[in-house]
Amino acid sequence: MSGVVVLRLGRWLSLPVGTRFLVILPLLLVALVVSGWFGLNIGVAQTQLGDALAALFLPVDQLSDSAKTVAQFRLPRVAVACLGGAMTAASGYLLQVVSRNGLADPGILGLSDGAVVAVMLAGALVAVPIAPGMLSVIALGGSLLTAMLVLGLGRHLLVGGGILLVGVSVNLVLGAVIELILVSGDMMQFSQLMTFQRGTLASVNQSDMHLLSLWFTILMPILLLVSRTLLPLLMGHEAARALGLNTRLVYPLLVLLAAALAAPVVASCGPIAFVGLMSAYIARRLVGDRPTEVLLTGMVCGAIILLWADSVGRSLFAPVSVPAGIMVSVVGVLTFVLAAQLGRKSR
Repeated sequence: MSGVVVLRLGRWLSLPVGTRFLVILPLLLVALVVSGWFGLNIGVAQTQLGDALAALFLPVDQLSDSAKTVAQFRLPRVAVACLGGAMTAASGYLLQVVSRNGLADPGILGLSDGAVVAVMLAGALVAVPIAPGMLSVIALGGSLLTAMLVLGLGRHLLVGGGILLVGVSVNLVLGAVIELILVSGDMMQFSQLMTFQRGTLASVNQSDMHLLSLWFTILMPILLLVSRTLLPLLMGHEAARALGLNTRLVYPLLVLLAAALAAPVVASCGPIAFVGLMSAYIARRLVGDRPTEVLLTGMVCGAIILLWADSVGRSLFAPVSVPAGIMVSVVGVLTFVLAAQLGRKSR
C-alpha cells in the first residue's frame, strides 16, 4: 500500500496523497477519539459514562457533582494533552527538517529549557501567582530568546547537523541554570519547580485549555502554509536553493515557528519535548517520508502519546500520580528499544 492518489480540487489544484496516509490518518483519529473518551472516564473519582457526555454538551450549572468533576478537571487535562502533544510533535518535526537529523526535538535545541528557565525565574522572582496567559507569554519569550541565541551562534551551521551542536551546548548551560534555580529556593518552591520541570498535567485547568486552543488556532494555518517548504529542505540546501527557496529566510522562520509551538505547552505542563522526537519517528514508520503527511500523522501520534501517558500516569498507581513527562520518557525508551530490535531482526 505505497501508491499515490491525486486529489483534485477544481481545475487548478491537484494534491498527491499517499494511500497509506489516507488509511492510517483516519484510523489514528479514531484512536485519538477513543483515547480521549477513555481519559474522560478514568480517575480516582468514580464517575458514570453519561457524565462525560453531560460534561461535553451541557452547561456547568446543570451538571451533577460527578459530571462537574469531569468538566472541571478531566476535560481540561484531556484537551491539553491532545493539543500539547500535537504542538510538541509539530515543533519536533520542524526542527528535524531544519537540522536534517531525526534525533532533533525542542529539548535538544534548548527551546524547552529556555521556556522553563523563563517560567522558573518569573516564579522565583515574583511573589504573587502569575496568570496562565502571562506564563505563556513568558515561556514564549524564553523559548524565542533561546532560538535566537542558537541561531545567532550557529548562523553559519544551519545547513546540516551543525546547529545541533550549538543547541546541545546552549541546552547544557540552561540545564545548569535550572539546577541553580532549584537549589536556591525553599523546600516548597523546590518541590513545585521540580514537579513542573519533569512535565506534568496535574495542575492544568480550563484557562490552560483555552490558552492552548487559541495558540493552536493561530499557529496551525501558518504551519500548513510553511509545510510546502519542507520537502525541498529535505532534499538539501543546494537543491532547495535551486528550486527557488530562500533558505536564509526559511531556516530561521522554521526554528522560530518551532519555538512558538513548544513554548505555550511548556507554560501549561512543563517540558515534554521527547514527544516531538517519538511522534515524528513513529509517523515516518507509518506513512513514509512525505513531509506534510509525516507532519499531520506525527501530530495525531503526539496527541495520543501524551494523552495515554497522562491517563496511565494518574490512574495506574492511584492515588499516586506519575508525571506525564516521566511516563513519556519510559514509553519512549521502550519504543526505541523495540524498534531497534525489530530493525536488527529485519536486517
